[in-house]
Order: sequence, then structure tokens, then C-alpha cells
Amino acid sequence: MTRPTRKLLRTLLAALATVGVLVVAGSLEGCSSAPKAPEGLYEERNRAAALAKLGDGFMAKAQYADALKYYEDALKLDSSLDDLPGVSASRASMGRAYLASGEMDAARQEFQTALEYGRYALSSRAQSVAMAGLGEIAFASGAKEEALADFEEALALAGRPLAAGAAGTGAAGVAADDKPLAVALHDRAVVKAALGRAPEAIADFEKAQALNAKARRWAELGANRYALASALAGQGRTEAALAAALGALDADKRGENARAVPLDLAAAASLSQRLGKGAEAWDYWRRCFDSGLSADDAASVRKALTALVAAAPALGKPKEGERYATLLAQLDEAQGR
Repeated sequence: MTRPTRKLLRTLLAALATVGVLVVAGSLEGCSSAPKAPEGLYEERNRAAALAKLGDGFMAKAQYADALKYYEDALKLDSSLDDLPGVSASRASMGRAYLASGEMDAARQEFQTALEYGRYALSSRAQSVAMAGLGEIAFASGAKEEALADFEEALALAGRPLAAGAAGTGAAGVAADDKPLAVALHDRAVVKAALGRAPEAIADFEKAQALNAKARRWAELGANRYALASALAGQGRTEAALAAALGALDADKRGENARAVPLDLAAAASLSQRLGKGAEAWDYWRRCFDSGLSADDAASVRKALTALVAAAPALGKPKEGERYATLLAQLDEAQGR
């Protein structure tokens, strides 16, 4: 996702005051600090889990370099104890950080190593997480059938019972839970949707959604519902798609997933437009603009402004349309368009 410069956001915020558009926004000058070990005395495995959790927090904020530092520190603790499930989990987390930052070769190496250590640990769940990561790399590379095979294997592994003593308490909390199963279901659904197998994809999204809702995993639930909305819309089930998009918004708000909220609002706005609900769509686009600007999400800001300018005449909002058109022109200028 393209991110605007801080200078651009300051320019837009100044323009908001000039053109009279009301926005409530938090500070846009946030910065990340260098990783620090959690305070207090912990056993090494608990410290590794705490470090990994902090890394997950930075992942959620798209601060991948900081996340990687935490995962590396967790890996050192796991390796010092020969905690095989923990090593696998830390390696898989590092793979996710590399994958998110576009470093495919490094991501592949980490996921393959995570798979090996999952096998050493006799942990089918750890292997499932690693296989899902390899599948994501294949899918990102355009190898859909290969990705599907990887996700099918990840799904099979996630459904196997744990071997005695294999669960561990490593960096990512490898334990007897259903999170790997939910991940594999979601990933398989994404590939099936891309292969034109929408009904099967919808069924998988709904299964993953049920697992994550029960476990109150809000970010994962938001992702399930957002993807489900897309699949339902593609099948012409627009009302159901809108309900899924609003469900995604609810989950991401509960999980304080600020990066996803503008996307959820944009989906709700687009689907409302399809249903002829112009006033509701306008409200969602306005909220998408506000949220996108506060989250430093240039793509969502542009999408919302474009939609608001286009919708203003039919809704009898010429002044509002002019204001948003001014902001859009300033965004174009700032981005060299």
C-alpha cells in the first residue's frame, strides 16, 4: 500500500481548515522506538513469548523492521533452550515479517527452516504455520495451484492431534488451539476465490470466521469477513456482502486495527452504492476519508475523495463536493499526478 509523506499529511490537514472540512484526527507524527525487553523477571520461555507478542504489535502497525528485531530476540532465547516449537514459531514469525516487507527469498528461507524445526518438534501445528507461509509466497508469486497444494497440506497438518509433549510454549505460543486451522482455511479460500471456485471459497471463509469469532481473534476475524464480502459480491450477493463488510468493520474496531478500518469503510461504501443507498454510501466514504487520513493511508484517502467528489452532485451537496475536489487536487499535486 502506498503511504503518503508526513509533509503531505500536514498539507492536507492544513487544507482541511482552509476549506472547512471537519476531521477529528490523532497525532500523525508517531514514531517507533527501538525494541526494549519487557520489564520484570521472567522465565526464558515466557520472555520469548512476551518478545514475540511485542513483535506482533509492530507487525500490526506495519513496522516490520522493529517486529523483526523482537522476533530475532525471541529466537535467541528459544535457541538457547533448544525449544524446538519455539524456534519454529520464531522463524515463522520472521518469515511473516520478511514476506510483508517484500523480501521473498528471506521469507522462504525462514518458513522452510520453521518447517524443519516443526518436524523436529513433532508439532503438526508448527508445521502447518510454516506450510501456510510457503503457500503465501507461492500465491504472491502467481503460482496459484502450488499455493493451493501448500494450503491443503497446512490444513491437513492443522487438523492433526499433537504428539505427546510437542505443543511447547514457544515465541508464538504454539499450543493446542485452532488458530493454524483458521489460518489455513482462510488462505485456502483466498486461492479458491482466485481460481474461480467462489462457492468453495465462501464456505471456507465462513468456517474460518466461526473459529476466529469464537476465539475473539478480532484482526483475523476482520480479515475473514473482508475477504468474504469480496467473494459474496462477486457472486452478486450484495446485501450479504454488505453485512460481511460491516462485520469486518466491527471486528477491526474491536481489535483496534487502524490499518484495516479505512478498507472496511470503503467496502461498505462501495456496496451501499451498488444497492442504491447513496446517503449511506456518502457517510461511509466520509468516514473512510477521516480514518484513512488519520492512519496515513494515501490510497484510502484518494479513493474516498474521488468517490465523494463524484457523488456530491446527485446528493445535492455541491459545496461539499467542491471542498473535497480541492483536497483531491492538492493530493494530486503532492503526489506528482
